[in-house]
Amino acid sequence: MTAGPRPRPRNIRDRIESGGTAYGVTVQLPSPDLVEIVGATGYDYAWLDAEHGALGLTDLREMIRAADACGIDSIVRVPDHDASFIQRVLDIGATGIMVPHLRTREEAESIVAAGHYSPAGIRGACPYVRATNHRATDWSGQSERADRDVLIFGLIEDREGAENVAEIAATPGLDGLVFGPFDLGQSLGHPGDVGNPVIRDWHDRVVDACEDAGIVYVTAALDWEFGADASNRSRVVTVAIDRASIFDTWREALVRVAERNES
Repeated sequence: MTAGPRPRPRNIRDRIESGGTAYGVTVQLPSPDLVEIVGATGYDYAWLDAEHGALGLTDLREMIRAADACGIDSIVRVPDHDASFIQRVLDIGATGIMVPHLRTREEAESIVAAGHYSPAGIRGACPYVRATNHRATDWSGQSERADRDVLIFGLIEDREGAENVAEIAATPGLDGLVFGPFDLGQSLGHPGDVGNPVIRDWHDRVVDACEDAGIVYVTAALDWEFGADASNRSRVVTVAIDRASIFDTWREALVRVAERNES
């Protein structure tokens, strides 16, 4: 019997290359079952939030395993710019990474390097990891395949990053940018006011910079005032967050049942 490479989902990249749109869900809770539900309901990817969610490497490994099993991409929102953590996330099989608080072109270049093998980057090479099927994948050509398929996204969510967005978007190897209205509003003195015209203006600049640079604008099509318009200009649309969906569904059910029983 000959071991072969483990098939890996490429939903986002395939959708982009074919001119389509990929849809996903943010998962903050440490649950492989939730990732399976994301796949079962027809989405293309799970955005695994290790910045705001309580997700460690063991949690991420099992959630990525669930994503692989149901044929969806796994994009890990890492806590910071730590190259060693990025390497470990990719070694356990993540499709790509999403890095918070990109502020400069130099930072963007650093996270791109962390996600690629030498000579293109600084990612450590090891054939005995989950991403290589525990050695079943022939290393010949592995680094080229990995560098070709990995997705590198960054978040623009600070004043400095927003001011430098054109330079950041032009970084070779960067696949796309996400706009973070909540953090940006906080840094601009408009905490929680994501519909503020100032925030909307910065949002439009980020989208324009992505389009000018030929990279993807990734949006969370949530209940922001510009959410619907934003998703129309995006090819990678994150539709929901697990915590918010559970909260809203349970709250609405409570109100509905309580009103019926008390009427």
